[in-house]
Amino acid sequence: MKIKSIDDIPSEIPAMPGARGVTLQWLITSKDGAHHYALRLFTLEPGGEIPVHTHKDMEHEIFVIEGEALLNDGISEIPIKKGTAIFVPPNEKHGFRNIANQPFKFICVIPIFQ
Repeated sequence: MKIKSIDDIPSEIPAMPGARGVTLQWLITSKDGAHHYALRLFTLEPGGEIPVHTHKDMEHEIFVIEGEALLNDGISEIPIKKGTAIFVPPNEKHGFRNIANQPFKFICVIPIFQ
């Protein structure tokens, strides 16, 4: 078992064209001994955005832990807020825009490809 404090995990800026006001923390990775899934925390500051994008052959499981945002599925923008769970299948468009005056935070679980 491995236990970590979020305060000890550095934030990084995702290398995604068009992303702004976003930080990412890798909470659990293969470096921690995980073989199947990585656990990440994204924070979008007010007005922050992750542009619409897809991931080939990779699903996401997302859980919103704080704030409000719009989820863009490439067709429309869907309001989401704290307590929302989202499944994004492989190759499906998705992006987020923080519409509130507080940070928008979500947990994102992705597969680890070895």
